[in-house]
Formats: sequence, structure tokens, C-alpha cells
Amino acid sequence: MSKIHLSTLKGFNDYFSEDMIIREFVVEKFKTIAKKYGFEGLETPALEYTELILGQSGLEAEKLYYRFQDNGGRDVMLKYELMTSMCRAVAQNINSLVFPYKRYQVQPVWRAENIQKGRLREFTQMDIDIIGSSSMYTDSEVLMIGVEFLNELGFKNYKARISSRKILEGVLEFLKIEKEKFTDFYITVDKIKKIGEENVKAELADRGFSTKDIEQIISILNTKDIVELESTIGTTETGKKGIEEVKEILEILQASNIDNNKYCFDITLARGLASYTGPIWEFEVIDGGVGSVSGGGRYDNAISKFVNREVPATGTSFGLERLVQIIKDRKMGEFSKTNIEVIILAMDKEYLNIAIDTASILRNEKVNTMIFPTTEKINNFLKYADKKSIPWAIIIGETEKNNDVLLLKNMSTSEQFVVKKEDVLKKIINK
Repeated sequence: MSKIHLSTLKGFNDYFSEDMIIREFVVEKFKTIAKKYGFEGLETPALEYTELILGQSGLEAEKLYYRFQDNGGRDVMLKYELMTSMCRAVAQNINSLVFPYKRYQVQPVWRAENIQKGRLREFTQMDIDIIGSSSMYTDSEVLMIGVEFLNELGFKNYKARISSRKILEGVLEFLKIEKEKFTDFYITVDKIKKIGEENVKAELADRGFSTKDIEQIISILNTKDIVELESTIGTTETGKKGIEEVKEILEILQASNIDNNKYCFDITLARGLASYTGPIWEFEVIDGGVGSVSGGGRYDNAISKFVNREVPATGTSFGLERLVQIIKDRKMGEFSKTNIEVIILAMDKEYLNIAIDTASILRNEKVNTMIFPTTEKINNFLKYADKKSIPWAIIIGETEKNNDVLLLKNMSTSEQFVVKKEDVLKKIINK
């Protein structure tokens, strides 16, 4: 049998302790804030029927699907995003859920992306969504949670860019451009920050927009103040509704004492997914060329089409790996290399009961404690503790047993203390 070459697939990662500590920190912050606002957890399967997801995310997204035929001949795919699976779950249980339904979800998704820094083929999304309410307060609350979450993680210089698909539809209505061009329009406009105004003009021309229309589109896209749009886009039915909704969101954020430097209106934001129907947003880290760390918006038709009744919905999604990479690169916070706080060595099998009792005392007080599994020489044991960056080491030998004490060592300062078993916790906490 030939030797197996061990490697991970491109775009798939293993995560050991140093990464897991930061990942768990980020996820816990996200879940804690979501629960504080009344959200409940949800998990959905990794596989879904392909027919459920086709047409949900746009043609560009469909090129990235992990789609295959299973052993039963069914056309299935790994979920591309959490939202569509959530919509299926809600529609399937529509008569048993209580609305508005506020859900958070943290699970992996899969996309056949071109591999580059910050882009993986398996990654974890962290979503919050509010189902069953058309109130703009729900969109505002999602934005509030995003602001609180980024603040809690230690981000300073970021901004939520807010726009609306209805405002963008109003652009075409105002310019009397046929509705069939809307997808080409918003997909192209969404690239303006990446490729620049001139390249957007060129792409719009390639997609069949006239020179006159392109110049007018660019003029409108340069509008910074939403009030200025009332005399143009605001004269159309759809555009007026979009402007009113975004203005209401901005007013709620202001009334909620959200720092007005953390959000702004930006008509050039379009978002790539086909399912958005109203307000949309992205959270963008401004400095360091980081860009977007979250995107979301209102998608009122995604569930409705499954159940033949109106089910409005809104939400946003954060990428775990992207946030973790930024936190690591910027050294945002001090994270230990291990979650082990104390390690105990019993230098002989007959001292193991003392080690077990000591570990129980510490574990009962929520101190993460490991008993070293073999009776090693002290030097080997301390080298292990040092390599693992474990803060405290306890040694139990003949002297300690005979005197009913423990030898406690602070691994960072090399200080040693002889303490009674019942006093070890106090000594660790006080240091």
C-alpha cells in the first residue's frame, strides 16, 4: 500500500488551540449580544436539495456551488450561505413558529472560491435575522447589534454603509430605463469602490446602457445626502419608498444614541445577492484596506414564495475567519496560547489521588486544570508547561505528600510557593 500524502484541500483549514481561543472568543461575543437582544439559536443541515438554492444568490454565486449527485441519485449541494437554509426551515415550520422570529446561527458554509487571503472554501458564517416584521425598527436593530459586536471585538475605525434596493430601482424608474436591466445595473454599480467610476462606466456600456444614461447614473451615484435624492429618485413610487425607509432607519439609529460616525448613507452600495428587496448595508473596516466584514439587508420574498403568504425578513451575516484574521494581524487584545490555566504533576502513582483532589477543587471554581498523565521528571514536566504557555504548575512529590502541601510554580515569573491544598485557589487568583 502506497504511503498517503497528508494535506488539507486548498481553502480548507485545521484550527488548533491558538486559533480556537480567538474563534471561540468572537463566537461567544456574537452569541451573547444576539441573546441579549432576544435572538434564539438555530442550526440547519450541511446538505440541501439544489433546487432550493438555485436562483437565490445570482448567477455569479452559482458558479461557486459545491453541487453533486448523492448515492441516492438526488441533486444536492453543500449550503452556500446560511440564509437560504434558514428560509427553508422557517417555511417548513411556518405553522409552529411564533413571529416575529429572531434567530442567530453560527455554522460553516462552502464556496468554490479562488483562494486568496481572507477567502476560503469552507468558512463560518454568523448570522442574525428577524422574520415576520416589516418594521424598519428590525433593520435598525440588526445594525445596532452589528455596531455593538464590532465595538466589543475592539474595532474603532469602521462604518456601516446603508442603502436600498428600492432606491436603486428608483434610479432606473427615474431615468426610464427598462426594469430588465436592473440586475446588470446593481451588479455593476456594486463594483464602483473596487474598480472605480471609469471602469463602471465601461462595464455599463458593455451591458447595453446608453452614454446619456450612464452619465446620469454616475451623477446620481455621486449624491452623498439622501435628502438630495427626493427631487429626483424620490419622484418615483419605488424610489420614494426606499428613501423613506432608509431615512427612518437613520432616524432610529440616531435616537438610539448610536455614534453617527459609525454609519452613513451610501447610494453606491448595491450588494450582490439577488434576494434583497429593500434596505441593504455593509459594515466596512476603513483603515488598512480591510473592507467589508459583514453584509445584509431586507429580503421580503425569500420565505414568502415557499408559503404563499407575506413573510417579511431582514438580517446580516459576519464571516468568522475574516474577523479572526484581522484581530490576529492587528494584535487586537491579548490572547493566551492555551485555555489550560493549571497543570498538575504527581511524581508517583501513589500521589495521584492528591492530584485528583486538587484538580477537583480548582475545576469546581471554573479553573481549567490538567493532570499530567505520566510520572515524569520535573524538568520534562516544566518544559511541557512552558511550551504550552500554561500559567501555573503544581508538583506533588514525597515532600509535599508528607507535609500535606503543594509546590506551586508561577511559570511566567518562576516564583515558587509552598501552599496548603485548600489555599491553592486563593494563591492563583490573587496573583
